[in-house]
Amino acid sequence: MSCIGIAVCETPLSMGSQETLPLTFDAAASLLVGESIQSATASLMQLDNGTSYPSGLQGAVLIDGAALTQTVTALLPRKRYRLTIQYHVASNKIWAPYLDIECPD
Repeated sequence: MSCIGIAVCETPLSMGSQETLPLTFDAAASLLVGESIQSATASLMQLDNGTSYPSGLQGAVLIDGAALTQTVTALLPRKRYRLTIQYHVASNKIWAPYLDIECPD
């Protein structure tokens, strides 16, 4: 089994603590012809202290073809986060793209 984690953006996304944003990852480039996403889960980690922050996730990951959407909300001001969406394409093929988020206010 292999798991590949990649940053989806070189710079962090800036998001306000009172915002609620649906964030969509396009997984099309990681799929071979005939493959589809079987399942997906999201995690949100506070980078400042390395702890999980599940209260910032709203609902489950929505899968629409190759688009994976997770809604993020209620972040703490002046903290940094990492949203990771891990998805399975086959029993031995797992991807885990991530996005770093800064919350300045």
